[in-house]
Amino acid sequence: MNMLKYSSKKLPIGILLATMFFLICSVSLAETQANVLNAGMTKSDFKLMNPLVSPWYNPANEFYGTTHVGLATFDTDLTPLPCLAKEWTVSPDGRDITFAIATNAKWNDGTPVTSDDVKFTYEYWRDKELFREGGTLKLYLDNVEVVDKYSGIMHLKEPYAYYFIRALFPTVYILPKHIWEKVDDPSKYDGEDAMIGCGPFIFESYDKDADAATLKANENYFEGKPSIDKIVWRHFMDVDSMLLSLMKGEIDVLFEYKTPTGIKAESLESEKGVKVDEGQNINLRYLIFGYKKYPMNMTRFREAVSYAIDYQSLVDSVAAGYGEVPRKGLIPSASPDYKPDLPLCEYNITKSNLILDSLNFTDTDGNGIRNLPNGSDLSVQLLTSPTDSDGKRIVELLSYTLKKAGIDAQPLIPDASKANKMVYDDRSYDMRVVSQDPYMSSLSLGTIDVVSEQYGTCDDPEYIKLYRNMMSARDSAELKEATYALQDYYALEMPAIPLYWYRSIYPYRSDRFEGWIPVDGYGLTSHQSWFSVKPVGE
Repeated sequence: MNMLKYSSKKLPIGILLATMFFLICSVSLAETQANVLNAGMTKSDFKLMNPLVSPWYNPANEFYGTTHVGLATFDTDLTPLPCLAKEWTVSPDGRDITFAIATNAKWNDGTPVTSDDVKFTYEYWRDKELFREGGTLKLYLDNVEVVDKYSGIMHLKEPYAYYFIRALFPTVYILPKHIWEKVDDPSKYDGEDAMIGCGPFIFESYDKDADAATLKANENYFEGKPSIDKIVWRHFMDVDSMLLSLMKGEIDVLFEYKTPTGIKAESLESEKGVKVDEGQNINLRYLIFGYKKYPMNMTRFREAVSYAIDYQSLVDSVAAGYGEVPRKGLIPSASPDYKPDLPLCEYNITKSNLILDSLNFTDTDGNGIRNLPNGSDLSVQLLTSPTDSDGKRIVELLSYTLKKAGIDAQPLIPDASKANKMVYDDRSYDMRVVSQDPYMSSLSLGTIDVVSEQYGTCDDPEYIKLYRNMMSARDSAELKEATYALQDYYALEMPAIPLYWYRSIYPYRSDRFEGWIPVDGYGLTSHQSWFSVKPVGE
């Protein structure tokens, strides 16, 4: 009764105003928190607030276009969509690309984005040889001609314009010339203006104690304001701690350029409020051969190796079932250029043994290992990177099954510097387990690690011809024709053997946000998602 009497009394005006202010602030805070996306990553830690230093380079800007964007962005299948460049055309000879950029794009400091910035950026990435894009630009870009304030022409050394657009337009994000033309060493620049971009988000702050960066929506983004107000991007030391944070509701999504392995999915699928979507992935996981060494340079020997690989066991044990047995054409079924009528890879020790017998590789000393014609054991090394955890498991499994065919295959996992020297400088490996990320798979279709014109070892003129046909394709139809021919070659000559094809998993808090548009192999936080994601129920 006293409580009723007390509550019916008039409150002093000061208390009333304070109460109203508190309620208004509470509602405002709730609305703000509801539209803040909390994201996690593990692959890189924050070093400099600099768009040319990871993680700002790969994944924040290379794949997802946050503070900076390229002339194009990725569609869900990794083909280019117009972004800063609203349109482009390719010359009949495939050596020139004419582009026109948005006329309403501005840098965060208010300066207009112009074709001068595009020219500066492409030539800067080329001259500084920034990342893999800079290497490609070094090989193929002659110069960028400024036509007027909002258009220009890229002149190439080779007729690779279509490849150039697919490879570089989404990933070479444009830099403000008035800032970066004064920077000689882009990897060390830490000026307060370093993070100025023209993307859908603006860098706001970095909390060192929390190891988290905050991005706010760019109200003046040339394609319109994003649908979420802020991203809080937090770094974790390992995948397990990041996924635990997701299960506890501390983060909403993974902001990574590599999705978790299937092994991690089981612990997530029964968690309330967490959903695990499954998607396509054109990442390539395969075995390549060192053509400098005998008998790796023999097609029949490579065929025998292909029959001694237990593909289903690799799918089950390494990919935890999130994959499939591949076809001999190498290119994954998720690729739009996949050739579906090639035979599946087959595990058949009997066929492997018959081929090796026909090559006169027999066990002459009775030790269980076949001998080469000169009497030495048929011994090979299976090279993988020391940082490739799946690769380590793969070489162990390959070692086991190859020994069933009488091949003494020993895992070789040297330190990073020795591995790089063997792969890129000496090209001195026997066999190598390698992975291409989805972006590179969508471009090179396995050639980059195999063809001698890149850093592979295969110097077969027929293969090099097929590689050049792929690079010089002028449109999607020509590319499909070239890649079909390439897949036929892989199936017959086997310079590379696919081990399994991936399926991706995309875990996220389904009770927090919806409307994701994933990019194959890279997850939910795509450039398109920034304009479609919204709090659940809105």
